[in-house]
Amino acid sequence: MAQETHIDFYKMNGLGNAFVVMDARTQPLCLTGDDVRAIADAANPDTHGCDQVLVIHPSREANEQAVFLQIFNADGGEVEACGNGARAVAAFLARDGQPQITLETLGGSLQCTTQMTGEAAQVSIHMPLPIFGPRVPLQTDLPEAFDVNMGNPHAVFFIEADTKSHAADFGPALERHAAFPDGANINFARLIAPQSLRLDTWERGAGLTLACGTGACASAAAAVAHGLCAPGAITVRPPFNQDDNPRDVMIIDYQPNTHLVMTGPAQFEFDGELSR
Repeated sequence: MAQETHIDFYKMNGLGNAFVVMDARTQPLCLTGDDVRAIADAANPDTHGCDQVLVIHPSREANEQAVFLQIFNADGGEVEACGNGARAVAAFLARDGQPQITLETLGGSLQCTTQMTGEAAQVSIHMPLPIFGPRVPLQTDLPEAFDVNMGNPHAVFFIEADTKSHAADFGPALERHAAFPDGANINFARLIAPQSLRLDTWERGAGLTLACGTGACASAAAAVAHGLCAPGAITVRPPFNQDDNPRDVMIIDYQPNTHLVMTGPAQFEFDGELSR
């Protein structure tokens, strides 16, 4: 009879985007799709569910100043990138004494700097520069989509209507549209002020989310490319921010061909233990 093992986990969020973080640097951990779905299930009495499961492994480059971050969506699929999740893991490692860290991901390496004030974390991440594909006509009532890759695939629509209802109504079908053979995160953005966007995202493999870090990066970059915003700092307000406050936002500093830096908060909720 196999011996029961216990795995520590840490519940965190980035602007409401919920994560279960597991540290596998000293104890190897291999999760199956079934494991991930069970951990992410809202009915799970230990985790209370999440959007992504994040597993921290030793650096694949044997770099003491880096870790490898494995990212799973709630549907059990492993994915390349998660901006809010990267901020959460950077904050977790900063609390452990590493305020500057490189996160190796399937979507590229991310340089992270975290400022801690008590348990509050503000994290800046040098993201990969966006890769733009051709505009995508979808033969619907929607405008053409901007195809933007931030290490993971995004489609960005700029509209003047309710972004939340559009994400809910169109996201499920567009996520797996034939135009996106690997699936895509579907972003509906609206310019609400100069250099400021409201964004709602249907995440590939997770559904409607309270915030999406790579979606914020993709939308800000597309706004610059589309001429809606000037290069520089762009404020992105996610659904988590219901009262348009200046705190619960992401700041995307984008200079084409030079850099894209995402800055935003990460929060610790609770920790616990899972059995398997």
